Amino acid sequence: MKMEGLWRTHFCLGDAQGDGLAVLRDGEVLGGDPAHTYTGSYTSDGPELYLDVRVSPNAGHVPADMDRPLHFVLWGSVSGDSGNLHGSADNEPKLKVTVDLHRAA
Repeated sequence: MKMEGLWRTHFCLGDAQGDGLAVLRDGEVLGGDPAHTYTGSYTSDGPELYLDVRVSPNAGHVPADMDRPLHFVLWGSVSGDSGNLHGSADNEPKLKVTVDLHRAA
């Protein structure tokens, strides 16, 4: 399954939600939303997708609930042009996140 491309993202982290874009290319993840940038890496095995991502506040816009970059390990699967990932931030069980992916290009 081809994971490379531009993906629209929708994330939920506790009560916080947001939408962004992520580019998956050659094992690298780059993206962002109005308040954050995403950088990291990914691997895939068939429909299974694994991401190791650092989420940083955008310069000039630091969300009240995020004063430092967070590291996320996410895993899940992709089927066709959509997928769902889940994981946690900095290995803290209370910082659970889900991410819905939809291929944009």
